[in-house]
Amino acid sequence: MNSNAPVIVFGEGSASVFVIQELLKRNEFVVWVAGSGSHLLPVMPHLKSEAALSLLASAAQFAGMTVESPVEKGLCHRVFRSKAFKLPNWKKSEEQTWSPELAYLAQDEYRIEGLDPALIEEKLRKQFETETRITRVQNAPVIEFELYSQGGKIQFANGLLTEFKQFYFCDDLSMLKGFPKLMPVMKAQMKGVKTGAKMGALQVLFHHSVPLKQFINRGLLIPMNRDSGETFERDVMGYFMEPTRSVWTVLLQPTECEENHEIMKKLRKLKQSLNRAFESPEFLPDGKKEFMETVEREQVRFEETAIFTEGALQSSSSNPDFILMTDSFGLSPALERIALHFGTKPIDFDAVADTQESLPNTGLEETALESPSSL
Repeated sequence: MNSNAPVIVFGEGSASVFVIQELLKRNEFVVWVAGSGSHLLPVMPHLKSEAALSLLASAAQFAGMTVESPVEKGLCHRVFRSKAFKLPNWKKSEEQTWSPELAYLAQDEYRIEGLDPALIEEKLRKQFETETRITRVQNAPVIEFELYSQGGKIQFANGLLTEFKQFYFCDDLSMLKGFPKLMPVMKAQMKGVKTGAKMGALQVLFHHSVPLKQFINRGLLIPMNRDSGETFERDVMGYFMEPTRSVWTVLLQPTECEENHEIMKKLRKLKQSLNRAFESPEFLPDGKKEFMETVEREQVRFEETAIFTEGALQSSSSNPDFILMTDSFGLSPALERIALHFGTKPIDFDAVADTQESLPNTGLEETALESPSSL
């Protein structure tokens, strides 16, 4: 195998972006294949482990951002209840939280002020547009695929034919069906993954004409009204990337992904939940009667397979040149796996602040746990 051969990164998800920046650090040439072409923005602005945060900080530095301490550890999200955003009672919260949402929530969550995964990913994607070491392949199906003892060969419908020395699969796991020769290798890296344990996601990015009076730089959980017959509490998960951009996500069961009517009903309920949560004049700009009146543009994403609620990824030595790096189990596990694979150096966690103790420095006063006027 030619040592100058490129590396294939297959898929558009968040994991692909963070894999590519690690490859570019090592001066590799990358063929970035769109695959299904679909991806969600990070669902929450915090991460669930030190390793994931270390990878994010490393990526931020690669994107030219300054990384400063302290690291905040603890409950980085807030729950809307009793007309205010409050710290969750985790023991109660974990018991009541719909289990698929726990892919994005934990008792120990990590963040660094100013390091928003969505903004870092956006900055990296923009940086990649002019990166000469990246060759983009879009709307061109794979027509030939061969595995060698080291690396392999791939050909696309647009005529591109190339050998490669490594192959990173970062797409929806259902896309593996298009690579029969690759399936046995990738299956060895999946432990307890069941196709019936997948969840869909409806996500909307709002562009606001005017910001809210109070900017909240935390992940937020806003309960949705139950549908008839539902026995669990479903939440709208979201955050403000910037004062004039916010991201909101609702998870869907497989049966709810089968009808457009059901999907659109969830979108309406998402918007209703946001109107209810931000109805206070302490939040609404002058002249606006509800949250949705501040929205001038929206981008809706729907993923039939957003996360798997059972199973995990594991290492395999069967063919080390073919690596599964999907974010189908959440962003944090994906970043952990990337950090372990590339040997990302941990950041200094000596300066760690408890999230509740550090509230006055992050825009959420402790009194805001009871009163929205203090946010």
